[in-house]
Amino acid sequence: MKFISSLLMCLVLLAPGAQAQQDSVFDSYEDYAAFVDQHVMQRDFIMLILRLGGRDEYSQEQLEQTNAQLRGIWQEDFQNASVFREEDLGGGLRQEGRLYWSGTGYAYFYALMHQRENDFVVLSFHLNTNSRDVLDRF
Repeated sequence: MKFISSLLMCLVLLAPGAQAQQDSVFDSYEDYAAFVDQHVMQRDFIMLILRLGGRDEYSQEQLEQTNAQLRGIWQEDFQNASVFREEDLGGGLRQEGRLYWSGTGYAYFYALMHQRENDFVVLSFHLNTNSRDVLDRF
């Protein structure tokens, strides 16, 4: 029985697609940008935080509280998105500011990223209602 359990575990680990993609790591900048745009615009903040590296930073309760707070601030999905600032820092590092809006509601998103040989990594990110908090990171 123990052998069967071990064998099943090996098969699961070796099965294509069985392992989840590593947090903060994307196949490309385009994959990262599509992910961020989709989840911010739909106000899916828990998945955004988890996927961009916050999994080990927050308890489930903290994630739910943060999600409720942000959805309370931005009560409708965003209809528009734009990259308003991007800067190449050299060595594959770059930072960018993104803007999301609907009506008079604005969200400002910042990310520090690294293009590696075979993938794209988000090193840090920040989401805020205040533009200054994002612009000050540049």
